Amino acid sequence: MDGFYERFGERVRKARAALGMNQQELGSAVGLNRTSISNIEKGRQRVALHMLFEFADVLQVEPESLLPAPGGRSDVLDELPEDARDWAQSVLAKVRREAGHG
Repeated sequence: MDGFYERFGERVRKARAALGMNQQELGSAVGLNRTSISNIEKGRQRVALHMLFEFADVLQVEPESLLPAPGGRSDVLDELPEDARDWAQSVLAKVRREAGHG
């Protein structure tokens, strides 16, 4: 189960970084402190199910995009090199923001 929370935390971190948001800003937006966000991103702190929707709303992503693939499978973005993955995440976040405004 720890691997699940580590992968969840990594997805939160990537989505946060794609928005150019720091841990303090994310924490304030979802009602947690920066230390909690750091622990969540490292997989050391578990989150209540309702918080999935809080994170998704603030990070402008679909809730399911923060959940690791079933059975530990990787998703398409996990196959990209780190620098390309971050770029792809930022492009997806921008497209989602623009789609939400139009």
